[in-house]
Amino acid sequence: MKFSPLPAVLLWLFAATAVSFCAQPTDAERKQFKDISALANKGDAEAQLALASLYSRGVGVDKDPAKAVKWVRKAAEQGSARAQCMLGPYYTSGEGTKKDKLESARWLRRAADQGLAEGQFNLGLCYANGDGVDRDPAAAAEWFRKAADQALPDAESELGNCYLEGAGVPRDIPEGLKWTRQAAEQGFAPAQNTLGLCYSKGKGVTKDNVEAYKWFNLAAAKGGEQANDARINLAMAERFLTPDQIAEAQRLAREFQPRKPSPPGAEPSPPPATPAASGTGFVNVNAADDSCEIYVDGAFVGNAPARVKLAPGAHVVEVKKAGHKDYRRQIQITEGSELTLRAVLDKQ
Repeated sequence: MKFSPLPAVLLWLFAATAVSFCAQPTDAERKQFKDISALANKGDAEAQLALASLYSRGVGVDKDPAKAVKWVRKAAEQGSARAQCMLGPYYTSGEGTKKDKLESARWLRRAADQGLAEGQFNLGLCYANGDGVDRDPAAAAEWFRKAADQALPDAESELGNCYLEGAGVPRDIPEGLKWTRQAAEQGFAPAQNTLGLCYSKGKGVTKDNVEAYKWFNLAAAKGGEQANDARINLAMAERFLTPDQIAEAQRLAREFQPRKPSPPGAEPSPPPATPAASGTGFVNVNAADDSCEIYVDGAFVGNAPARVKLAPGAHVVEVKKAGHKDYRRQIQITEGSELTLRAVLDKQ
């Protein structure tokens, strides 16, 4: 496989925005096409991808999706993980080739197996939706985690959803919140909207409508499909805030700076928290069935049974179930301690 240094014209091409040109190709565009074609025909994988981009966008040549797919495939067959990842969606959409979800998943797997985060994420979506493979939420979560470990925000957000919903992994609200926050702090709008919902409902965090408003505001400002949901959530959060609180939330949104992703393989940064005493302890909460919801210090942490890690100090554990009286117990956690509670809820 040949990966030669690209001429400046190719570097410019990759940086250009994907727009359609209705006018006839200029002399410069025709020269670009000729130079790139020469390299592509010599087997240069990067030039082959650049040539595919020209055919896809109709720059320097008539737009031709079929030829775009042809050149992406040539690069993919040389082992280019990026080309393999690009080829998958062509087979999913059927643009320039016959629609074939099995073939799409096959190419995405080759990219994923090479460690390309985007390939791992897209293969995870295949397993989540049953596209070209048998639907397998556990396999989806596994591939999302591989991509999330490389700080891909799309994957961090999906992995967060897996833990928040118990899809393919045991439901774990703190773990889901951790990954969701990781993506949200990188500026990923869907994760920002989800994080806002967590704050508005007190799901895994103390309920905070100012913080919820901030995250909904950030998500809505990004536009796209997520924006409408975020705007609706923003309007709902606003109902519970005073004008001063709204101003504070808007200030927080204005001052927000996306965090740079952690190095590949690094543990996601923990959410901001009030400093606590060193060491931790655990409380195991059991109840009659898994429809019982567990809250610690007012924050929802999951359904029974659950093992919750807590900082040393006093905590309030509540167990709730529709049609039953709430169970409430204050506990004291010390470093290394492990308590077990058996919640018995009386019918109302």
